[in-house]
Amino acid sequence: MNVQEPLLLLLLSPVFLLGFYMLRRPAVNKTLILSRMVAISLLIIALSNPFVIASHTIRDDTPQVTVIADKTISCDLFDTSQGKNLQEYLKTRTPTKYKEVTGIKTALGDEILKNSASGEHIVLVSDLNNNHGVDLGDAVILARREGAHIYAVEQTPIHTDTGVEIAGSKNIIVGNENTYHVIIRHVGEEITHTLTVKADGNTLYTEVITQSEHEKIIPLPYTPQNEGAHRLTATIATEGEDRFKLNNVFYKSVFAAPKPRVLYTGSDSPLKTVLAELYDLNETTTLDGAKLEDYKVVIIENKGAKSLNPHAQKLKGYTANGGALLVVGGDNSFDRGEYNNSDIEKILPVLSKPSKYKGGRNVVIVIDASGSTDAILYKDIKFIGQIDALAQSIVNNRNIGADTKIGVIAFGSSAEEIGFLSATSENKMILNKKIANIGPEGGGILTNMDQGLKAAQEMLKEASGVKIVIVLSDGYIRENKNKIETAAKELVDDGTNLYFRQIGYGKEETFITMGDIAETTGADYEYIGTKGLNIQFEPLPEVPEEEEEEETLHQFGLIITDSEHFITRYQNVSGDLTGYNDITPKIGARRLVAITIGKPVITVWNFGLGRTAAISTDNGNKWASVLYAEPNSKLISSTVNWLIGDPRPAGDTITAPDTWLGTPGRVTIKTTSIPDVSFDNKPLSFTKEGNHYTAAIDPKKDGFYNIAGYEIAANYPLEYREIGFNEEMGAHIEEYNGAVRNFEEAKTLLLGDIKANSVRVVDEPASAKMPFIIASLIIFLGEVILRRLRQRKIATA
Repeated sequence: MNVQEPLLLLLLSPVFLLGFYMLRRPAVNKTLILSRMVAISLLIIALSNPFVIASHTIRDDTPQVTVIADKTISCDLFDTSQGKNLQEYLKTRTPTKYKEVTGIKTALGDEILKNSASGEHIVLVSDLNNNHGVDLGDAVILARREGAHIYAVEQTPIHTDTGVEIAGSKNIIVGNENTYHVIIRHVGEEITHTLTVKADGNTLYTEVITQSEHEKIIPLPYTPQNEGAHRLTATIATEGEDRFKLNNVFYKSVFAAPKPRVLYTGSDSPLKTVLAELYDLNETTTLDGAKLEDYKVVIIENKGAKSLNPHAQKLKGYTANGGALLVVGGDNSFDRGEYNNSDIEKILPVLSKPSKYKGGRNVVIVIDASGSTDAILYKDIKFIGQIDALAQSIVNNRNIGADTKIGVIAFGSSAEEIGFLSATSENKMILNKKIANIGPEGGGILTNMDQGLKAAQEMLKEASGVKIVIVLSDGYIRENKNKIETAAKELVDDGTNLYFRQIGYGKEETFITMGDIAETTGADYEYIGTKGLNIQFEPLPEVPEEEEEEETLHQFGLIITDSEHFITRYQNVSGDLTGYNDITPKIGARRLVAITIGKPVITVWNFGLGRTAAISTDNGNKWASVLYAEPNSKLISSTVNWLIGDPRPAGDTITAPDTWLGTPGRVTIKTTSIPDVSFDNKPLSFTKEGNHYTAAIDPKKDGFYNIAGYEIAANYPLEYREIGFNEEMGAHIEEYNGAVRNFEEAKTLLLGDIKANSVRVVDEPASAKMPFIIASLIIFLGEVILRRLRQRKIATA
């Protein structure tokens, strides 16, 4: 219980003080004084306005809807009248507001937060490509916490467009091969285009490409032969419609620096060979007397804690002030080198003790492809189409990473295994295509769900970690109920999290068998109708444990567990290790590469102003030769390059990332005096920040710009970068209990989704002062009545 006016409770003190004073006086009516003290105290408590938080259900039959129509430039590829048409349709059925987002920047996140009051329903008619203001994914989460619901209308292109971008590092090392990636984004009809990439005006790559997929990524090796600024330019020439011409050219500025100095304390090994080819490698047997600040990275290979602890403070200061440290494992390092609770361990991103990794997450989607799913769900949408879309939303869930395995099983009269793959971005694309091809069996409507559940159990038989089975069905079960219950009970008894999700149109009571099965077996059931799924996939934690005996396995396959980091982006890894150091990532560290049983191999984090990394296997002489051979060796160079950051020598330096038209950039110059530098023939105005000077730049046309010998590139506005409907963001909206519909579905089903979400439980304060008032009156009146009765009795006597 809480009170709104807590200061009024201070009045209790004088009441009790006066009461106790009166009680100590002789010949007083103590009962009268005590009753009045209690009655007055209860009234004071009532005056302080006590309240409790009470939950109650609210049903809104005419919910407030806000349609936000995206009419920014990128949505010119779609029918921009859909937003207004949808609002006109909805406003005759429920209060509906209409808002537009226009211009050359898309700030959908900002618009959501402006309209995300509790109980609000926000419909986005947009491609969901947010490029300004609050992140759209964060806005969806925040709005949901406020009690608002977000929906989206999937956009179908009526025009065709193709754009190009070059992704890769700006500051690189002269003479070293760097892999850039040309990203070609496409929306609309299949098109043929010619891609040409030039380096400093010389053709580096050219190809005629026929493209129907949304995104094509082409690796582009490039080795600068000279120090200084270099220019990469990618151009596409299309045949047929190309709505936007601005995004057909992309400029990438590159600066090649001399090979950076790297300090290496280790032995001859494949690791040393890789490092010597790429960097100015300086070898030493000890850190005694070494001037660490002269090196971009310090690499320590297979050293025990006893030899490193005397240098721990020196290494800590070096790293915290912007240096970089890489520690490589072996039979005398990490858990085998007494690192646990040592001084050197405090700098590293790992704890040198085993982690009880119970495996990743294993998700099996069981799809009902029986003949009954060939029926129309609504309009021209069949049950199987809705089921396939829900299955794809699970595959695309952003919380399902590469350490998760996803399986797909389709059942009708029999069960068919579609695949059981690690959830890498490539495998997700494969699974999405396979799911899209799942269709209902012809002929009868036999639904052998038990066979689908048994196939899921068999698929998960050898899996370690969390096991999840999600059954998507129309619920039309006419036979085999007992067999289905038996198969479901076996899954639940095995520790599998079993979810039944029933698709339908109308009331849930149409088919109740799935709900009965779930209740009998202890599974989770929900009738979702035509809504999206509401199953959360939270990240799985590491669980430390006491050290155990070494694994009996002798080969450990390599996998990438975080493909969104600089080190692992666009990388592939293969092969087996024969040994590893058993460690646990610290909170805040990122495990980028692991072995198939989940043990980390490459782990990184930021330490102060610097960076540290741990490679928890050896130098390639005994356990990990595959890690230092092509193509896996690119992980080693990427790790060291990430640690280095800017490879340019210390001293006066200019830092200026490439920018986009309409998005102001920033120039930072590290120097001791105010720079006299111009941009686009105009002097820059600098502001001092520590030992740096910064200035804002805002280029007005695309191309290359020179800043005192250091170049930047300005490209088309961000609005032209991401084209087409953002399916990943659509899956994110569905994950938070929203819905994504195409335009025709939106007109027929969206209002049903909104009304279903308009029944909610809310917590509101409820006044609790009446019991105190009533109690006070009862005590007061009771005392008066008893006293009068006593007086009358005395008078009668």
